[in-house]
Amino acid sequence: MNALDGASASAEGRTEGDDMKRISALVLCAALLAPGAAFAGWGAIAYNSYTGAWGEGHGYPSLGAAENAALGYCGGGCRIMNWEENRCNALATGPGGRWGEGHGYGNANAAIRGALSACGGGCVWRVWECD
Repeated sequence: MNALDGASASAEGRTEGDDMKRISALVLCAALLAPGAAFAGWGAIAYNSYTGAWGEGHGYPSLGAAENAALGYCGGGCRIMNWEENRCNALATGPGGRWGEGHGYGNANAAIRGALSACGGGCVWRVWECD
Protein backbone atom coordinates (compact mmCIF):
# COMPACT_ATOMS: atom_id res chain seq x y z
CA MET A 1 0.00 0.00 0.00
CA ASN A 2 1.11 3.56 -0.42
CA ALA A 3 0.68 6.71 1.67
CA LEU A 4 -2.24 7.81 -0.49
CA ASP A 5 -4.23 4.80 0.66
CA GLY A 6 -4.07 6.08 4.25
CA ALA A 7 -3.49 2.54 5.48
CA SER A 8 0.18 1.68 5.06
CA ALA A 9 1.56 -0.47 7.89
CA SER A 10 3.93 0.95 10.47
CA ALA A 11 6.56 -0.94 12.45
CA GLU A 12 4.18 -1.62 15.38
CA GLY A 13 1.42 -3.10 13.21
CA ARG A 14 -0.71 0.05 13.37
CA THR A 15 -1.77 1.81 10.23
CA GLU A 16 -1.55 5.48 9.32
CA GLY A 17 -5.36 5.45 9.44
CA ASP A 18 -5.21 4.36 13.11
CA ASP A 19 -2.77 7.16 13.89
CA MET A 20 -5.01 9.72 12.19
CA LYS A 21 -8.00 8.49 14.20
CA ARG A 22 -6.04 8.92 17.43
CA ILE A 23 -4.86 12.40 16.44
CA SER A 24 -8.39 13.42 15.44
CA ALA A 25 -9.77 12.16 18.76
CA LEU A 26 -7.11 14.08 20.70
CA VAL A 27 -7.81 17.29 18.78
CA LEU A 28 -11.55 16.93 19.40
CA CYS A 29 -11.03 16.33 23.14
CA ALA A 30 -8.68 19.32 23.40
CA ALA A 31 -11.20 21.55 21.65
CA LEU A 32 -14.01 20.44 23.94
CA LEU A 33 -11.96 20.85 27.11
CA ALA A 34 -10.24 24.13 26.25
CA PRO A 35 -11.26 27.15 28.33
CA GLY A 36 -13.88 29.21 26.53
CA ALA A 37 -14.68 26.43 24.11
CA ALA A 38 -18.34 26.45 25.17
CA PHE A 39 -18.90 29.91 23.69
CA ALA A 40 -18.07 30.77 20.11
CA GLY A 41 -19.72 33.74 18.46
CA TRP A 42 -23.02 35.53 18.15
CA GLY A 43 -26.53 34.19 18.67
CA ALA A 44 -30.08 35.51 18.33
CA ILE A 45 -33.67 34.35 18.86
CA ALA A 46 -36.62 35.52 16.75
CA TYR A 47 -40.31 35.12 17.61
CA ASN A 48 -43.73 35.79 16.10
CA SER A 49 -46.22 36.38 18.93
CA TYR A 50 -49.20 35.93 16.59
CA THR A 51 -48.27 32.53 15.17
CA GLY A 52 -45.99 31.22 17.93
CA ALA A 53 -43.20 30.56 15.41
CA TRP A 54 -39.63 30.96 16.61
CA GLY A 55 -36.14 30.56 15.20
CA GLU A 56 -32.63 30.77 16.52
CA GLY A 57 -29.15 31.15 15.15
CA HIS A 58 -25.96 30.59 17.11
CA GLY A 59 -22.22 30.39 16.53
CA TYR A 60 -22.17 33.11 13.87
CA PRO A 61 -19.22 35.47 13.28
CA SER A 62 -21.40 38.61 13.48
CA LEU A 63 -24.60 39.84 15.08
CA GLY A 64 -26.15 40.49 11.67
CA ALA A 65 -25.50 36.92 10.55
CA ALA A 66 -27.04 35.49 13.76
CA GLU A 67 -30.11 37.72 13.42
CA ASN A 68 -30.55 36.80 9.75
CA ALA A 69 -30.36 33.10 10.61
CA ALA A 70 -32.92 33.43 13.43
CA LEU A 71 -35.31 35.40 11.23
CA GLY A 72 -34.84 32.93 8.37
CA TYR A 73 -35.68 29.94 10.54
CA CYS A 74 -38.62 31.74 12.15
CA GLY A 75 -40.32 32.89 8.95
CA GLY A 76 -42.47 35.89 8.07
CA GLY A 77 -43.71 38.31 10.70
CA CYS A 78 -40.97 37.45 13.19
CA ARG A 79 -38.82 39.89 15.07
CA ILE A 80 -35.61 39.55 17.02
CA MET A 81 -36.37 39.06 20.72
CA ASN A 82 -32.81 38.85 22.03
CA TRP A 83 -29.21 38.45 20.99
CA GLU A 84 -25.90 37.79 22.66
CA GLU A 85 -22.21 37.29 22.10
CA ASN A 86 -20.53 34.30 23.76
CA ARG A 87 -23.38 33.78 26.23
CA CYS A 88 -26.80 32.05 26.49
CA ASN A 89 -30.32 33.22 25.57
CA ALA A 90 -33.77 31.72 26.03
CA LEU A 91 -37.35 32.48 25.08
CA ALA A 92 -40.48 31.55 27.03
CA THR A 93 -44.06 32.07 25.86
CA GLY A 94 -47.45 32.08 27.51
CA PRO A 95 -51.15 32.59 26.91
CA GLY A 96 -52.33 35.62 24.94
CA GLY A 97 -49.04 36.12 23.11
CA ARG A 98 -47.06 36.82 26.30
CA TRP A 99 -43.37 36.19 26.13
CA GLY A 100 -40.24 36.64 28.20
CA GLU A 101 -36.60 36.43 27.35
CA GLY A 102 -33.43 35.77 29.23
CA HIS A 103 -30.09 36.77 27.74
CA GLY A 104 -26.47 37.12 28.75
CA TYR A 105 -26.41 34.06 31.00
CA GLY A 106 -23.50 31.69 31.48
CA ASN A 107 -25.53 28.53 30.85
CA ALA A 108 -28.79 27.37 29.28
CA ASN A 109 -30.55 26.57 32.58
CA ALA A 110 -30.01 30.10 33.90
CA ALA A 111 -31.22 31.62 30.61
CA ILE A 112 -34.35 29.44 30.69
CA ARG A 113 -35.08 30.44 34.30
CA GLY A 114 -34.63 34.11 33.35
CA ALA A 115 -37.03 33.79 30.40
CA LEU A 116 -39.66 31.99 32.49
CA SER A 117 -39.42 34.60 35.23
CA ALA A 118 -39.75 37.46 32.72
CA CYS A 119 -42.76 35.81 31.07
CA GLY A 120 -44.70 35.10 34.27
CA GLY A 121 -47.08 32.36 35.36
CA GLY A 122 -48.35 29.81 32.87
CA CYS A 123 -45.37 30.22 30.53
CA VAL A 124 -43.19 27.50 29.05
CA TRP A 125 -39.75 27.79 27.51
CA ARG A 126 -39.60 27.41 23.76
CA VAL A 127 -35.98 27.72 22.76
CA TRP A 128 -32.54 28.38 24.14
CA GLU A 129 -29.18 28.87 22.50
CA CYS A 130 -25.65 29.28 23.74
CA ASP A 131 -22.49 30.39 21.97
